[in-house]
Amino acid sequence: MKAITLTFLAAISFFTTNEITAQVKKSNVVYKTSKKTATKNQAKNSATDSKEITIAEINARMNAIDEEAQMVATAKDSKPKKYCYLTEQLVNVANDYQGTRYVWGGMSRSGMDCSGFVKTAFEQFNITLPRTSREMASLGKKVTKANAQTGDLIFFRNGGKKVINHVGIVIEATEDEIKFIHSSTSQGVIISSTKEPYYSKGFAQINRVYEQQIL
Repeated sequence: MKAITLTFLAAISFFTTNEITAQVKKSNVVYKTSKKTATKNQAKNSATDSKEITIAEINARMNAIDEEAQMVATAKDSKPKKYCYLTEQLVNVANDYQGTRYVWGGMSRSGMDCSGFVKTAFEQFNITLPRTSREMASLGKKVTKANAQTGDLIFFRNGGKKVINHVGIVIEATEDEIKFIHSSTSQGVIISSTKEPYYSKGFAQINRVYEQQIL
């Protein structure tokens, strides 16, 4: 009986040991599997982080390009004034007379001729000019079309005349065109251009009659 009992205990011990060993091996397998899974997840997260950094860098570069473009646009919009405050106000006064009818010898809103218009506009700023366009053409200094500026006086020999008989005020000057405001015999105070055949043919000269310092 004692021998049977020992044999039975030995069998239980054997099966118990085998079960423990199996559990240990299973635990090792689970541990290894978990370790591999963790390693894969770390690698995946690392790749994701790398991808996110790359996108961030691209966004940063795009933002830098946008900022540079905005700076260029701002620089273009922030160009310095081309003329002084006096010239700006002179142009405003001259434009205020648009629509006034032509009257030979006139110098008021009821009617004015070309030189009367120019003289009236300049007198608002205590700049006294002669009464006729021919006399005005002898004042200041002559400048070329390429150097014309807003506020200059522009003179013409219209109608085939050999002498200067018309004057206006330059309000805009570009490389190939000069726009000026004047009192025309047919339409009164209007804005015209040297691109118009009539004024292109009759153009005589441009005079600067005051210093146009940028303030």
